[in-house]
Amino acid sequence: MATRNQIWILKLVPGVRFGGFLSALLIFSLLYPLFLLVGGGDQEGMDNAPALFFSLIIAYLVPVFYFITARADDALTELMPRLNKDSAQVQSARGRLRSVSRGALSLQLLGGVVLGLGHLSYVRGSVAQMFHVMVSDIPLLTSSLGTLLVWVVMTTVIAMLVQQAMLFAQLGSQEVRISLLNTQPLLAFGRVATYSSLAVIGALAMFPLLNLDSQFRMAESLPGLIATVAPLVAIFIIPVWPIHRRLSALKRETLTELTNRIEASLDNGDGSDPAPEKLVELAPLLVYRREIAGLSTWPFDVGSMTRLFLYFIIVPLTWAGAALIERLVDLLV
Repeated sequence: MATRNQIWILKLVPGVRFGGFLSALLIFSLLYPLFLLVGGGDQEGMDNAPALFFSLIIAYLVPVFYFITARADDALTELMPRLNKDSAQVQSARGRLRSVSRGALSLQLLGGVVLGLGHLSYVRGSVAQMFHVMVSDIPLLTSSLGTLLVWVVMTTVIAMLVQQAMLFAQLGSQEVRISLLNTQPLLAFGRVATYSSLAVIGALAMFPLLNLDSQFRMAESLPGLIATVAPLVAIFIIPVWPIHRRLSALKRETLTELTNRIEASLDNGDGSDPAPEKLVELAPLLVYRREIAGLSTWPFDVGSMTRLFLYFIIVPLTWAGAALIERLVDLLV
């Protein structure tokens, strides 16, 4: 079995009260002045907007991933009584939420660097121009390194969220026991999907910060937007899809069985209406069928759906606000 190590992002958050907040504050306090100092501030090359964006998105992703991992751990604890696993297997699954093999870690880091270099090549026009700019202009070199750092952190976070989503998908497909009369424990799958979407949606909401840079072109953020939006659907659907399919199949089977039992009991053989006493006997079956028919096969409650809706409206609101501010600045200047 391959050796697994705790993902490095989680090591950046101290295990104390308000550790996530302290981590975000420390990361931003270190990165933002560094980007401005080395990158040249408002001089040509590294404007305030990229420095602010790089610092904020990294300071956001690190504690948010820590928070999401903690919520996924809580969800696993909720599911434990229904899992076909012993304590050792549960602990192994819990470890997979926050650890990764060395090979997978290398792929995450390499993937982030490759994607970042691809993004820079797209912005600069070619690979040769990208390296020329990086070695000949210190502010642009700093901006390029900031871009690479964001890609590495984002790639690592998304890869780990996908790994967590696949773990819960595996539990939902074969490891968890389900009952149509008590689907409350299965809401843990929906909470994992909802919280996992938080990191990606929050990152999307930060892209308008780049609009504050007068030299910035919106097309330059296109690779980052695509790489951020594309995994969002997968991260949301993967944890809940297997349990949804199992609930749907069990619901259909149960409804078919109940309908057959009701029709068999109503059949007198002569086409006449059933006797009143038989209707009294059938009442529990009719109530049970109505209850099963109204059952949702998606593991979401009202709170999760409301939270998800609020997450999603954040992005268009921030983009609209950024466009409005940019228009007002253009009118005033």
